[in-house]
Amino acid sequence: MSQKAKNWMKLILLTGEYADVHFLVGDGEEKERISAHKLILKNASDVFEAMFRFDANKERTENAAAGSHVEVPDVEPTAFKVMLSFIYADDLSELDGDNAMAVLYTAKKYNIPDLVGPSLQIPIAKLRNVFFACAQAHLFDLEFYTDNCLSYIDKNAESLLKSEEFLQIHQNLLCEILARDKLQISGEISIWKAVNFIFKPINYKVKFILFINFLLFLAFRWADAKCRQIGIECSANNFRQMLGPALFKIRFPLLSKMQFSQQIVPSGILTADEVVGVEQYHNHPNPTMPIGILYPMQFPINERIWKTKATLTMEIENFLEFAPEKLGNCKFSEPTHIRGLPFQIMVKMNTKSGSTDEKCLGFYLQCTSKNEYWRCVCSATFRIVSQNNGADNCTGICEAVLYKSWGNWSFDRIFQEWGSDNFISFAELMDPNKGLYDKNVDKLALAIDVAVPNEREQRTYRSNGTIEMEIENLSEFALEAFGSGRFSESVLFIKGLPWKIMAQINSKNRSTDQKWLGFYLWCAAGEKGRREEISLNEWNSHSAWAENWSCKCSATFRIISQKHDVPDFSRDFSGQVFNTASNSSGFQNFIAFSELMDTSKGFYNKNQDNMKLTIDFIVKEANT
Repeated sequence: MSQKAKNWMKLILLTGEYADVHFLVGDGEEKERISAHKLILKNASDVFEAMFRFDANKERTENAAAGSHVEVPDVEPTAFKVMLSFIYADDLSELDGDNAMAVLYTAKKYNIPDLVGPSLQIPIAKLRNVFFACAQAHLFDLEFYTDNCLSYIDKNAESLLKSEEFLQIHQNLLCEILARDKLQISGEISIWKAVNFIFKPINYKVKFILFINFLLFLAFRWADAKCRQIGIECSANNFRQMLGPALFKIRFPLLSKMQFSQQIVPSGILTADEVVGVEQYHNHPNPTMPIGILYPMQFPINERIWKTKATLTMEIENFLEFAPEKLGNCKFSEPTHIRGLPFQIMVKMNTKSGSTDEKCLGFYLQCTSKNEYWRCVCSATFRIVSQNNGADNCTGICEAVLYKSWGNWSFDRIFQEWGSDNFISFAELMDPNKGLYDKNVDKLALAIDVAVPNEREQRTYRSNGTIEMEIENLSEFALEAFGSGRFSESVLFIKGLPWKIMAQINSKNRSTDQKWLGFYLWCAAGEKGRREEISLNEWNSHSAWAENWSCKCSATFRIISQKHDVPDFSRDFSGQVFNTASNSSGFQNFIAFSELMDTSKGFYNKNQDNMKLTIDFIVKEANT
């Protein structure tokens, strides 16, 4: 269809000239009268053709005389208009994330397959309600689109599941979400806002202020909303009724004993048998035991692979047989997934540095991902668990546990493990006074507490980076007074600290009017007086910095050449200390403006009147 023909068809649709069918689209206050032409509609859709296949005389005598309309209460007016624009003129200009799913429903209702594809091509991130989109995909058996929606929910779980749209989803979709292993949630989080639930068994409000499982909180919040929507009491029994099978998708056994006994049991949400089953699992997670058969576990016990923290454990039985083995022999724990990556403990026999006969235990954290490209940052605490009073009495870092702790490391395919080659000598390990080895059971118990931050935190706590700045209207900047300065627009967080470039007009000395470019690396941590230099969102998204923060920094400052045959102009510093009292460092007289503005040097582009600056830097020994 030519553009001229499309414009003509749009005009006919817009004016309604010669329209012979009228629709009342929408429900309630949203209802809207829309006119169209039967001939055009029935040629586009067999549904419309069937609708209009009736006696012409009846149409003239009854429908026209009564001014009747075709009622379409289940379609949004906007979606109906998008469909008509597509039928009349192949126009999809009004199709967007707000109406895409309504248009999909309309296209399916009237069997217009050519409109289905464009409705599904709107990026999921732009949809008005991804939960509604997922439900629509289920309705029309669009498995690929359902998977895409669920994957998007996985990756954005913590924000999406706290939205108001989540409270409107159907129980079936709630079950599907709670059952997913790849939900990228932080696990146990602090719910700072008290959530009031009124339960039947106890005649007062229970305030969940302590640590509570994130998904458990969301499930209760969903059930609470459903009770209020249908006007029934927000009681434990009604919560069970609203949740239905979704209750049995909640992983109660993965809560700690304290969380379960102090928060879940008093709520009355579980039956006595269900409580006994979970408590039995906490004490003896063996389903073949008689009590395990009598009170079978009804809740999932597998951990989600997208948790952010985990404790890896490993027991080396027959340790005396392992100890004399050949140097370099290794043993591995079973892998545990954190943030979707498989981590495991690795131990091996080593000799102490500089010694040929003193054996040591090498103790490592290893990531075994087979993906071609991956990278993460993690923190870990390594422990050999004391055998004196049993492992249950050594669940953290305390005097009874030998441990060594490292900070944040980067892992990649080349560098897949970290730890200590000489974690402890065998002489010390086998010393009965240390309590680390029990010769009666001949085993060694090891553990590593691992935390893998999310992607934003990984970027935040990297140790190096490059920050860039472009000064536009450089000729105007050069005319400003001494002491005038400019900051780079973006902020770069390295080791959790906010960094910017600062450019300033300086003089070589007070006796001359010659201007020089001052070029500095500037850290804004704790500088509330300069807070406007960092956007509020970026500032608020990071924790408060220590009052006496400090770090060491090495950097290369560059003015980028704008000519291919001219090298960049650069200067370096190393080991510079940054802290609350001294939060910027660089070069007061980096280059004279007379040299900088000389176009033959290649640093200044006269046509664009700009200059480009970069700083490559590494932050070490950060105390934030």
